[in-house]
Amino acid sequence: MSTNPYQTPEGQLTTDDQAVGEIKFFSPSSRINRLRYWAHGALFAIGFYAILAVGGGLFAFVSPWVGVPIMAVAYIGLLVFSVIVMIQRLHDLNKTGWMWLLALVPFANIYLLIILIFFKGTPGRNNYGLQTPPNKTWHWVVALGFPVVALVLILAFALPAYNQYMQAMQQDFSGQYDQSQTDAYPTEYTEEGAVEDTTYSEETVEEGVSYESVEDEVIEDDAIDAAEAEVIEATESETPQ
Repeated sequence: MSTNPYQTPEGQLTTDDQAVGEIKFFSPSSRINRLRYWAHGALFAIGFYAILAVGGGLFAFVSPWVGVPIMAVAYIGLLVFSVIVMIQRLHDLNKTGWMWLLALVPFANIYLLIILIFFKGTPGRNNYGLQTPPNKTWHWVVALGFPVVALVLILAFALPAYNQYMQAMQQDFSGQYDQSQTDAYPTEYTEEGAVEDTTYSEETVEEGVSYESVEDEVIEDDAIDAAEAEVIEATESETPQ
C-alpha cells in the first residue's frame, strides 16, 4: 500500500446519485429532464419551420416537385423527433417508452402531456440509465424564449388579419344597409333616378288623386277643364230661351 499522500485515490468517488449520463439527441435510450424536453423540442421545431419555409419558397417560385418533397421530409422528421423526445422524457420518469402511444388516444394524450411537462424525473439512476447532466444556459434561453417568440409572431400575423376581417365585415354591413335603404323608397328618392319630389306633394294631390309628375298633373287638369266645359255647354243648350 502506498503511503504517498499526494497519490490519486483509487476508490470510487462518485455514486449513482451523483453520476450523470450522456445526452444523445437522436437516441431514444437516453434520458432528458423537463427543461431539456422543452429546449430540445423548441430547437427542432425551429429547424422544422425553417426547412418548411425553404420548401414553401421552392414550391412557389421553382416547382412543386421540388418544394413538396422537402416539406414532406421536414414534417416526417418532426414527427419522428417528437416521438424520440417523448420516449427520452418517459425514461427520465422511469416509465416505458411505449407510453408515447397515449399521444394518439383522445383524453389520454392530455394525461401524457401533463406528466411530460410537469413531473420531475427520477433522481439518480433508474431502469433507463443515469440522471441527466445539469442544465446549460442555452436550455433556459431556448425553453423560455421560444414560447415568447412564438406568441409575438402569432400576434404579429393574427392582429392584422383580424383587423382586415373586421373592416371587411363593416364594409359588407354598410353595403347591405345602403341596399336596404334603397329598396325601401321609390326610384324618385334615389340618387340615380332623382326627380322632383311631387308624388305626394300638396300641389299634385287633388280630389284624392295622386300624380306621378307635374306633366301628368297638367294633362289631368286639361281633361277636367274640357269635361267641365262640355257639361256647361250641354246644360246651356238644354236651357229654354
